[in-house]
Amino acid sequence: MLLENPEVRKNKLPNTEFLNVSIKSEKSSTNDWLIDDNRIGQQKTWLIQGHQENHELSYNFSKIFQLYTIDNVVDTLRFLRKHQNLVDILLKAHREIRKYFPSEKLRLKLSVDPESPQWEKLLLSIYSSPEYVDEALNKLDEFDQKWWIKASLGVAINLYINLEFE
Repeated sequence: MLLENPEVRKNKLPNTEFLNVSIKSEKSSTNDWLIDDNRIGQQKTWLIQGHQENHELSYNFSKIFQLYTIDNVVDTLRFLRKHQNLVDILLKAHREIRKYFPSEKLRLKLSVDPESPQWEKLLLSIYSSPEYVDEALNKLDEFDQKWWIKASLGVAINLYINLEFE
């Protein structure tokens, strides 16, 4: 599932609280989000069952959805709710990544080990052009050395940052 936020280009937050947005089971859109996944109606129950979203977390989720393209949205949100320490890291990572990759597409995807479904990891992919492989690898190495190695202490088991080429 892919969530695209048309507000990204305008660099402003949606005018609704993220988890208060109505999600329907078929392709639909709200003022802020375009959601396309037939399973979402069945899977959204975790969003509302016994969970009162605090405003700061809701704001941070909205910010993450502005900064990154998100695959498998419901599963990713469930994972971030479970590992809330990643939310601040993802916000900081965006600022740091943009120092080295100012315009490249950034995508978050929850990866599940097929042999051990309880083992999940969030993948943050930086998409670069295949024409600039060496330059991108050098930038990633510098990003790792100057920020990610230190910042990843305690979270690297749940978050992996890599390069992809398209």
